[in-house]
Amino acid sequence: MRDINKIILHCSATREGQNISTETIRGWHVNERGWSDIGYHFVVLLDGTVDKARPIKRQGAHVRGKNKGSIGVCYIGGC
Repeated sequence: MRDINKIILHCSATREGQNISTETIRGWHVNERGWSDIGYHFVVLLDGTVDKARPIKRQGAHVRGKNKGSIGVCYIGGC
């Protein structure tokens, strides 16, 4: 297991109330950005359900220069 020393929270910056799935975000990251997987480890959906996304044992791709010791969590919703 890798060393984890921080959790970084992100907002999806989508319209308030817009229901976006983890798979939609995965598609943005893989198909549009060319990444190997979704950048976040967890996604908090509109109803509060938490989806597992990228495995924790893998380094995330969510904050340039800060991915090494962190877990990325994205919540769905407006800013």
